[in-house]
Amino acid sequence: MAIKHAALVALFIVVGSALAACSTSEPPLLRPTVESEVSPTSIIATTELSDTSEDSDVLLTDTPKFTNDHELAAIDIMWNIIGAYGSVDENAVKAAARNGHPGLVPVLVEAASRTFEPDLALEISRALEEITGDSVGGDFALVAPWFSWMSRQDPPQTTLAGFDEWKGELLATIDPSFKRFIYKGVSSRIPLWTVDWGGVVRDGIPPLEFPSTVLADEVDFLNADEPVFGVTINGESRAYPHRIMGWHELANDRLGGEQITFVF
Repeated sequence: MAIKHAALVALFIVVGSALAACSTSEPPLLRPTVESEVSPTSIIATTELSDTSEDSDVLLTDTPKFTNDHELAAIDIMWNIIGAYGSVDENAVKAAARNGHPGLVPVLVEAASRTFEPDLALEISRALEEITGDSVGGDFALVAPWFSWMSRQDPPQTTLAGFDEWKGELLATIDPSFKRFIYKGVSSRIPLWTVDWGGVVRDGIPPLEFPSTVLADEVDFLNADEPVFGVTINGESRAYPHRIMGWHELANDRLGGEQITFVF
């Protein structure tokens, strides 16, 4: 048994080393080409992404219309901070701290959600504190406390130009169909930085679609004390049992003459 355990440990070390080697050459997210009014020689795109590498100096030729060089540099950091396979670039995190643009805060929080290395999590924490001047604690569990911090900002938390497209491309690395919902110029009544991956691909948890209903006094599959979600629209009421919604988490239905989506 001890030999078997030692072999497994050795296997994990070999695999981990191979993955680490692969991650160093991970390409950045695919950045769509768009028209620019900025001279392609006005900014070196990735100069701030590395302290020593001369190979990282690439001319910025695909930048949309933005306000100034400071924001242009921040946007370039956004597109380089998370690779196409989901790993976080530590040089980009350090560049974000030096840049200091507040629109990089939700980008760094997104990076934190994909970070499982303690040293890198601390680097992201330091970058967030450098940009905001605040500390929320949770050096390793960064996402929830910084989401809470962003939600309390007045004026509201800002995002960089092109954040919608970046977010869509980022989620598309998990499931390409996510780009149907978040894309360049998408209309949204909520801040896009609040959109978080739920842990599955689209429809990985099948929604409850226009379910059949029975009258309340005819129900024989619920106990009297079981919780339900009650919804009333235009005088029509319906109860969605917690037991059923726990399996589906989302229901599409018609109630009171309206088509509704109910999320649990």
